[in-house]
Amino acid sequence: LYLARHKGFNITISAQSIDFQCKGISLFTATIHSNNSAELDGSTLTSEAAFSVSTLPVDISLWHHRFIHHNFADVKSMISKELVTGLKLESNLPPDVICEPCLAGKMHSHPFPSSLNHNRSPLELVHSDLHGLLPVASHSGYKYWITFIDDAT
Repeated sequence: LYLARHKGFNITISAQSIDFQCKGISLFTATIHSNNSAELDGSTLTSEAAFSVSTLPVDISLWHHRFIHHNFADVKSMISKELVTGLKLESNLPPDVICEPCLAGKMHSHPFPSSLNHNRSPLELVHSDLHGLLPVASHSGYKYWITFIDDAT
């Protein structure tokens, strides 16, 4: 959404691919696989401006963050195999030992304890959640949504 709202991209999603266009020119396409993951087709270019917008050292840790915390081995492989044009390291600092966002993403919580009290009849207890006022209306003009969950079913 950021690319569409702030950078003028038109993004088209079909059953097989996602196409990213700007000013009528197709910049890149991603193929959608059967497991609903998408992978960019072809190659991508990084801008020299990507180096100038950071006061941080351009090292492996910075690229790890910029590539959405992708593992260090693959980031190093992208660099060594020149899979991304313009991806350069200006510092050989070792990677951060602890990456807090990576740790947070790997954490799990224990399930809520099971309750001994369950309703046996449908509609005896219904949980609901109302969300809104949404900043953008749906196609029908609605700005709220609500869920209903029957405790018995």
